[in-house]
Amino acid sequence: MKHNDFITIGVIIAPHGVRGDLRIMPQTDFPDRFMHMDVCYIDGKEYHITSARFHKQFVLATFKEIPDRNAAELMAKKEIQVRREDLVELPEGRYYIFDMIGLEVHDTNGNVLGTLTDVLQPGANDVYVVSQDGEPDQLFAAIEDVVLDIDMDKRIMVVNPPEWV
Repeated sequence: MKHNDFITIGVIIAPHGVRGDLRIMPQTDFPDRFMHMDVCYIDGKEYHITSARFHKQFVLATFKEIPDRNAAELMAKKEIQVRREDLVELPEGRYYIFDMIGLEVHDTNGNVLGTLTDVLQPGANDVYVVSQDGEPDQLFAAIEDVVLDIDMDKRIMVVNPPEWV
């Protein structure tokens, strides 16, 4: 499998307890998935989750292949990943941020404004960061009035910039 076939859904913070449990910081909008997941990947190797539970903002998980605290200590700072085909299916018109990065952004007149380089999540709605060489970044609110179309097949986003942009 290629590296980009794996998607990070959590980061191992540290061992938890003496039996080899791992404390994981979820990096997903769907942290409940850890509760019913069987398989994940760490450094490209398959691991099997035997149990998981929430503890504060963390997930505490036990893995078949990690029998004790000594083995768990070697896992600190590693990423928990899943295969792309095991991602949670999103509703129509919703996309994963990592799939959107790199979209070419056009205005309603067909002018290329740049490339989507980041998605900020400050609160009420996402904000798309559009970059173009030699120009300051442009920020667009991810709302229906501004983002008119996203075509993932053509890798194009069409926006209606506010008048002050």
